[in-house]
Amino acid sequence: MRYLVAPDKFKGSLSAAEVAGVVGSAIQSVDPTAEIELLPIADGGEGTAALLAHHANAQRLAIETIDPIGRPIEAEYFVHGSEAIVEMSASSGLWRVEAAQRLPLKSNTYGTGMILWHLIESGIERILIGLGGSATVDAGLGMAAALGYRFQDERGRPVDPFPTRFSDIRSVTPPIMTRWPDVIGLADVETRLTGPGGAIYTFGPQKGLGPAEVRQLDSDLQALVKRLEHDLGSNFSDSISSGAAGGFGYGIQTFLKGRLVSGFQVVAERLGLAERMQKADVVITGEGKIDSQSLQGKGPIGVATIARKLNKAIWAVAAIIEDRDLVSPHFQKLTALVSGKTSIAEALAQPEALLFQRTRELVLARENPSP
Repeated sequence: MRYLVAPDKFKGSLSAAEVAGVVGSAIQSVDPTAEIELLPIADGGEGTAALLAHHANAQRLAIETIDPIGRPIEAEYFVHGSEAIVEMSASSGLWRVEAAQRLPLKSNTYGTGMILWHLIESGIERILIGLGGSATVDAGLGMAAALGYRFQDERGRPVDPFPTRFSDIRSVTPPIMTRWPDVIGLADVETRLTGPGGAIYTFGPQKGLGPAEVRQLDSDLQALVKRLEHDLGSNFSDSISSGAAGGFGYGIQTFLKGRLVSGFQVVAERLGLAERMQKADVVITGEGKIDSQSLQGKGPIGVATIARKLNKAIWAVAAIIEDRDLVSPHFQKLTALVSGKTSIAEALAQPEALLFQRTRELVLARENPSP
């Protein structure tokens, strides 16, 4: 039997490489003769830049910048020839700010903008930006300010690009830029910027916004988008994935003249996922949580889609599975670490052991099917 193990990370617990390693060991424990290829994946979320950089043999570099609340930090990025690979979470990620210090309305992506400005000055021709794991809901205005955009109030006075000040912005002046590099946002969701199903309503509470703050910020953003459209001549708020990373997808299109693509599709192409899958009998994928949001561009669903086209058996292991009626049809087998007998706390305490056990159960069921 030939297995291709292609999981994403179990966020906050195991990296994609660690997940793949445990799954591979579990398969080997049941079937020592199995041929196993480990191929960790990503979908535009955290870990995407490092994964792509590894496969491109890109150079890891670091730069001094600031985190979402303005503290000095050092963030990583990768360069391969004239292409750079960055994650906005490297400087503007939720992991940068302790839970008690998270102030999404007073946080922005200026630090990510500092990295991008350095790359532009360095003559980089193409920039890939992973959009997962943000701590911000600033629609990329902080990034824009770092690149030279100036935001003014009704009297022409400068306005700091924080969400608390969005209602004060009446105009924007772009920088003098003769040529932007080719900027590509690697999105892990298909969420739009505003509206009931948009970024603020969907992800704002995860970043620390209360219900009243969500309603107010969404309203402020809708009005701001129209004012920016007047000065810049474009409105990308309704484009697919414009709401990725707290609206950073919108910022890439609006301020960098960039484009948004599926992070998973880029990863799949660069890793040759379909070609590798052709050689496998069984494909195993997974990530920390598989639910209805997984249907909006997440890695495991992407893997499953390719597997089904190639008529390959596709299994998935997750820490948590929700919305089973929606996600189950995408997999032949689907199992979770958290079950009726195992709590979330227990799964977090011993993820490797439980992942090993659940994978063994899947393989054993194949080896010894019920009569």
